[in-house]
Amino acid sequence: MRARVALIVAVLLLIGAVPVVGSLLPLADAPAAAFSEMLSLRTLGLVGRTALLGLVATCGALLLGVPAGRLLARRPGWLAAAVAVLLPLPFVLPPWMAAMAWARHVPLSRFWGAVALLVNALWPVVALFALRGFRQAASSGDAAALARGRRAALLRVELPLAAPSILSGALLCFVFAVTDFGVVDFLSFNVPEPFTVLSSEVFLKAGRLESAPEAAAAAVPALLLSGLALAGLLLLERRGAGHLRGASAAPAPARGWVGALVLVGLAFLAVGPVVELLGWAARHAGWRTTLSEVGDDVTRSVLVALVTGGCVALLGVAVARVGRRLSPLGEAALLALVLLPLAAPGVLFALGEVRFWNSPHNPLAELMYTSPALLVLAGTARFLPLGVLAARALLARQDEGPSEAARLAGRGWLLRWQAVELPRLLPAAGLAAVLGYLLSLRELDINHMLPAGNATLIRYLYGVVHTGSDDKTAFLAVLLAALVLLPALAARLLGVPGVDCGRERADP
Repeated sequence: MRARVALIVAVLLLIGAVPVVGSLLPLADAPAAAFSEMLSLRTLGLVGRTALLGLVATCGALLLGVPAGRLLARRPGWLAAAVAVLLPLPFVLPPWMAAMAWARHVPLSRFWGAVALLVNALWPVVALFALRGFRQAASSGDAAALARGRRAALLRVELPLAAPSILSGALLCFVFAVTDFGVVDFLSFNVPEPFTVLSSEVFLKAGRLESAPEAAAAAVPALLLSGLALAGLLLLERRGAGHLRGASAAPAPARGWVGALVLVGLAFLAVGPVVELLGWAARHAGWRTTLSEVGDDVTRSVLVALVTGGCVALLGVAVARVGRRLSPLGEAALLALVLLPLAAPGVLFALGEVRFWNSPHNPLAELMYTSPALLVLAGTARFLPLGVLAARALLARQDEGPSEAARLAGRGWLLRWQAVELPRLLPAAGLAAVLGYLLSLRELDINHMLPAGNATLIRYLYGVVHTGSDDKTAFLAVLLAALVLLPALAARLLGVPGVDCGRERADP
């Protein structure tokens, strides 16, 4: 057990902690300039603007996500099932890609434009966490409804019981909002007064080599904002672990036309941008030429995403499984190490990768720095927290009885692994793998900064967006959406374990 923990910690330090620490090392090169930059009026103003953007976007995600989670937990039938399938779509597609579609009909600019795009992308995160919370609170809510009525049961029983899970989703949304770079950069392109937040400030200063200390100084407040939110998430998930064991009872179904209309509206919000881009892309007459141009980029993107998904699955399940066997303090320390790369803005994390893997003191620099393998390492570290959280939630609900029974029956370790342990781990591994694949395809920050990322579809698409939005741009956006959506749908239809959009299943 100790050897496994030591190996996992060593891997996490290498792929996650080292780049984050490396990105902050320029602070030591010019501490006076860095300290002055950190306390400057511009940086303090950016801290306030970034925090406000995160708070408002999170509130908007709560307004959409909590009702969505409640409806999906309560309403049976094909409509809820269809929304459950479409639910992750706004999150796994780049938010600025939705902006391409909405900007043709709605003016998007500066603060409120960024809020709208982030809310559109992040409400599914709250919905999935709310779905988990409401399912766990369903049996208590049904019992309270018999005595006090459905509305009182919802407000006084179900909602308070689901609140920790909902708050976890809200904190995760806040982290994504304050570390996002693509949305703000998209809205700031070719405008007289760009809208700037901490992540874009880090990118602008990092582009000037002599400003590395100032870039690191601007990143410290962003790290603190995200770190506080992730510390709260860690505390909530730790306190809620004991309430997640076992499958929840089937809730009493809710019906009514208001809920159906809300679900239809959510489905439109999820697929509307893709439908708009699809109609726009259908006018692209030179699609064959475009496919030949981006063929190598698509191949590299898919291969990197597949390998990243596999790494997230293997390491995510290992971390979740080992963490559950540690003491509360040990598990908290392990999860904090896992969450560290997510606290850093993607641009900052990529800068740390560049500093470490392009160092003349690194013997593997020549081999790794320009290799797609660096994209895999960086993507694994960035998306591992989501894989671990998903795997941990699934494993925490499982009953340990089958494993204990097989052990008491005297079965050998290999037979126990094949017959009992492996089937129990497959759902968590499948969900973590899909998350790693999908998020790797849509990741812009890392691909924007690392040399190998220049030959990926997301980087090519973002470059075309900045040169002008036309039919070719829409076609590339639809191609990326297809690479994201079709494998996820295929995995669900083929019954890949874990890819069930939150559907309850009995433990083996």
